[in-house]
Amino acid sequence: MGLTADIERSCKDYMGGIYTFYITDWVKYDRTQIITTGEVLTTFPSTTFYKVEAQNVTFNETSSFEGGAERWEQTFTFDKPKTEVTNELYKLLKQNSRVVYIDRIGNIRILGLWNGVTSTNINEATDKTSLTGYRITLSGSENNQAFYYPTFTP
Repeated sequence: MGLTADIERSCKDYMGGIYTFYITDWVKYDRTQIITTGEVLTTFPSTTFYKVEAQNVTFNETSSFEGGAERWEQTFTFDKPKTEVTNELYKLLKQNSRVVYIDRIGNIRILGLWNGVTSTNINEATDKTSLTGYRITLSGSENNQAFYYPTFTP
């Protein structure tokens, strides 16, 4: 498959990074309920996503080939400062999740679409010079890169 469009950077003043993100439990949907066109998610079942107020949010995606198959490793990290007693972060250790993030350019992408992302690391930090709260890492492996989700409404 060859390239079919120009790849260019239209503006040099874009600020990078993730503006906000939402999380929900991973639910196995039938392949007919999730429809993609290229790298765009066009149809997704009605789902309640929960907004997460966090700091230092990062997303990395790395491609590789295993046995001739393409794999995309997704890693999503964030800091959750000053957690409350009613916090439900511990639930991230017990289940798969899906994450939707909106970057500062306005792109909306979904992570863990087919396989989900799981918490590989929740670290508590309480010293005076750093975060008082938790640093959480979610990881997953998909057959495609994170799909763009332009029709997402929280």
